[in-house]
Amino acid sequence: MPAAISNDVKRKVLDQLVLAPKMKAAARHAGVPPATLFRWIKESMADPNAHKFSWLGKVAPFHVHVNAARKLSIIAMDHSARDLAINGFEEPRLHDGKPVYVHDHQVAADALTLDDFDWELKYANRKRDDTFMRDENGALIQDTIRHPPNPQVLVKLLTSLAPSIYGEKSEVSVTHQGSVWIEGGGSVPGARPEVSDAHNFDEAFALKTPADQVKRPDNTLALPRPCANSEEFDSRFRRKLLREVILFRDAEGKLLGPLPDDCVVAGTPQQRAFQDAGYEVNVVHPTTLLDEGYKNDWLRALAPNYKRKPPKPDDRADRTNVDVGEPGHPQSSAPPQPKPGKASARWDSENLGAGTPPPGGRRVQL
Repeated sequence: MPAAISNDVKRKVLDQLVLAPKMKAAARHAGVPPATLFRWIKESMADPNAHKFSWLGKVAPFHVHVNAARKLSIIAMDHSARDLAINGFEEPRLHDGKPVYVHDHQVAADALTLDDFDWELKYANRKRDDTFMRDENGALIQDTIRHPPNPQVLVKLLTSLAPSIYGEKSEVSVTHQGSVWIEGGGSVPGARPEVSDAHNFDEAFALKTPADQVKRPDNTLALPRPCANSEEFDSRFRRKLLREVILFRDAEGKLLGPLPDDCVVAGTPQQRAFQDAGYEVNVVHPTTLLDEGYKNDWLRALAPNYKRKPPKPDDRADRTNVDVGEPGHPQSSAPPQPKPGKASARWDSENLGAGTPPPGGRRVQL
């Protein structure tokens, strides 16, 4: 194919790409196989100087013209979208795959009212069931369906073209009505309640409902009483908890031994499972853990009658009157001397009288 003819074919392909940005459809409309079009683009990219020609008053390689044509197709689509938004469109009307033609209302009325003489005088040999409208050439006119403009597309078009007039504005207003109920009773530490004369009058004559009998209003948000400081928060919400032992099994379902940091508590299912599997574990009584300050609910359930032991009295208060340097003073380096105890019954004891045996008694072998 000569170069001049091939350039004319390429211009025809570019014109079709502007109208419809489909490469294969544009190639077929120009009478060129799609593979040939793709080959032209590849050759133009490999050697741009050998495939330059003029299109729309600009000289450039073929692949550059293809990119420009596809960008110009956006303008064509914009024009089509604006036309649909403003004017709407019409489509031919069909029924069962056959066209539907426009009826002439005057002919249809005459077919019902005129006799045969007047009908033949006015319409000659036209049949009475032929009430269709015809154009100036005598051809039937196909009926169409009118689609009005899409209001959403029209509003979007006006918003983009005239934003100062049809600009989108949205305002969201949320109104919430209700009450806030502070749980826990009492006022917030550090807050000074306002007491009025009417409040004092109601308190004096018992006209005010007690705080524990006040009915909570509807639509109420209940909140806990705020804490005054971090110490109060820790005392109310933070608890010392013990990690519960987790039982692990292998692929065959055999129970594995406890982890090095597991604390097995007596009376728990974990302790019984380890015993049934033949593992030797160190068991801790739940009361021991409760004495250490752990507050797990299941520890309380294991020791329902547990009562915390009172703290031991501090004997450092008895050493406040001891001079510095004497044994027993907190700042003294000398070890404190033990206090004299009660009388002992031992034969080598310096004191006399009945003594107190150590806990558990003493074993004597004769």
